[in-house]
Amino acid sequence: MISILYRQYFLKYNYGYYTGALDGISGSGTKAAIKKFQRGYGLSQDGIWGAKTNAKAVAVTKELQTLLNKYGAGLTVDGVLGQKTAAAIKTVQKKLGLTADGCAGQATWAKLRSGSGSSGSTSTASGGSSAHFAKSEFKCSCGGRYCNGYPAGNTSAKLLNILEKIRAYYGKPITITSGQRCATRNKQVGGVSGSAHTKGKAADIYIPGVTNTRAGRNAVVNLAYKYGASYSYANTAQMGNAVHINV
Repeated sequence: MISILYRQYFLKYNYGYYTGALDGISGSGTKAAIKKFQRGYGLSQDGIWGAKTNAKAVAVTKELQTLLNKYGAGLTVDGVLGQKTAAAIKTVQKKLGLTADGCAGQATWAKLRSGSGSSGSTSTASGGSSAHFAKSEFKCSCGGRYCNGYPAGNTSAKLLNILEKIRAYYGKPITITSGQRCATRNKQVGGVSGSAHTKGKAADIYIPGVTNTRAGRNAVVNLAYKYGASYSYANTAQMGNAVHINV
């Protein structure tokens, strides 16, 4: 059983979801912090530290420990955000020129994920996939009725690299709501003739806890342009909570 004190500790040093005292008391502040974590990682927001929430916390911590080790932290990748991991966060933050507060917030996660550490450079997309995006995520949604799933062949490497940068910036997984489309499927969903989706150069994306709001969607659009997108938009009835990006 994960103690309340550990939950508070994890939520304090991962994105700073918890800002109260580390007292081991399960009050309203702790429950609110759990909900923020759940919302940020696309989980059911019930404020309860159940099996799914715990599994996500372990996975997040293992990723954090792995990234910190690229900067010489020497941590055991055990999924436990304890004092050694918190101290390592602070040490690496100093190396990266970040505010050394020991909290792995948005800036720290973005720097860790986009940086090279001592093990090489940021991954480059190839073959229609990249470090965090599988080729299948961009498969045409016609279900094989009108095409083989990849009418344009491989999805654009430039697009994939932009998506990787956006993912690194927010430190959150991205869901591809629409990737490649064959001409028939594109027409069915109301896409414009010659849409970049039919050329493997566009994706509609959803980021939990980010694109749920108009301000969040606008921020993603701005990032897309910053990272080299040819066109990006959101906030239409058809797009819902997704953001369109094409190259």
